[in-house]
Amino acid sequence: MFTPTVAKTLVGGLAVALLLTGCGRSEARPTQAAAGAPIDTKPAGGTITVWAMGTEGELLPKLAAQFSQANPGVKVQVTAVPWQDYAKKVQTAIASGDTPDATMVGAVDLAAFASTGGLDKVPSDLVDFNVFYRGAVQSTTFEGAEYGVPWYVETRSLFYRKDMAQAAGVSAPKTWDEYGPFLKALQKQGAKWGLSLPTGATGTWQGVVPFMWQAGAQVMNEDGTTFTFDTPEALKGLEFYRSFIASKISSPNGPVSLGEIEPQFVAGSTAALISGPWEVNLLKSAGGASFVDDKVGIAPLPSGPKSNAAYIGGGQWAVFKDAKNREGAWKFIRWMASPDVQRTWYDLSGDLPAIESAWNEGKLATDATLAVFRTQLTTAQPGPNTTTWRQVTAVLDAEFEKVAKGVSSPQAALREIQKKASAIGTGA
Repeated sequence: MFTPTVAKTLVGGLAVALLLTGCGRSEARPTQAAAGAPIDTKPAGGTITVWAMGTEGELLPKLAAQFSQANPGVKVQVTAVPWQDYAKKVQTAIASGDTPDATMVGAVDLAAFASTGGLDKVPSDLVDFNVFYRGAVQSTTFEGAEYGVPWYVETRSLFYRKDMAQAAGVSAPKTWDEYGPFLKALQKQGAKWGLSLPTGATGTWQGVVPFMWQAGAQVMNEDGTTFTFDTPEALKGLEFYRSFIASKISSPNGPVSLGEIEPQFVAGSTAALISGPWEVNLLKSAGGASFVDDKVGIAPLPSGPKSNAAYIGGGQWAVFKDAKNREGAWKFIRWMASPDVQRTWYDLSGDLPAIESAWNEGKLATDATLAVFRTQLTTAQPGPNTTTWRQVTAVLDAEFEKVAKGVSSPQAALREIQKKASAIGTGA
């Protein structure tokens, strides 16, 4: 099955944001965790306690049982934690020193947890980070060190009404120049709206910032000390986003909740949307399997002047500094980071593997829909890995809504974003 990880990411990140309100980290920076000591290759032993969130927490015991079979002296105890409770639970555990051994972490939250000094650095030579998708690795680092190991990933691509496109005699767009004419052609087949876009709901930035990336923008400088939203590239991306609404291709009142847009897509009143792998099951629920097979097309996002970058999210594994079975926890994580185990986890959960080579066998290698996401993942990237990013995203969502509604121009919105983001700071 496919899992709506976008919802999971939002819940986890928002909870962290509530715990880190204000001006970011304290001026008194926490002491970094000791360098991760190497982990040997002997079988794991003892009891390993782990926290996992949502559907992953419910399914992980099945995978852990296989680890126990390969390591007869070990017992993995999994506690399933609701996403809405997870950030407070992790922060409280770190503060008290009473932690489990390991926890699953939403990719957007690792910096916030690592900044407390409560996480162990990834041991030297535990995994080869070169085998993971680059975007997944980007969100594992904090202040130059790795504190997490990627587990699963998600990204977004273009879903469109294939039957409408065939009737209009058009193919999925590959560039920005082809985007508008393609969507207009679908509208001529009866759709009121060509493309559904987010217009202010929580997480809108995940659908808008990629337009900036596609234009070549970098929203933070290389040393992580300054946000850089006031650039020509960022403006080009935001103007492109606004152009869909100004030309009446997209509604200024986009969806605000998961599952809202699918009935419109099935009815043909909205002809395209940008979403992740979970969208397949949402569309099957709304229109049936035959609808998906016969009328749904999927393609990588069209390329802008620099790339076709999309947002990447997902989950990672981290070990607490106060873990009682540190070696066992890292051995469990190392095992889960092997291609074979990641394929097994995909079969259990539908979560997409973070390791590129895991896609070389089975359905992951042959499914046409998965092939699109595999391609998209090569250019997908996360938001800046800083403790203050969630505070900045609230500013982004609010200003992007003003642009969508025509209350503010792209230029004015970026000036306001830059002003507020600079006041918040990067935490560096």
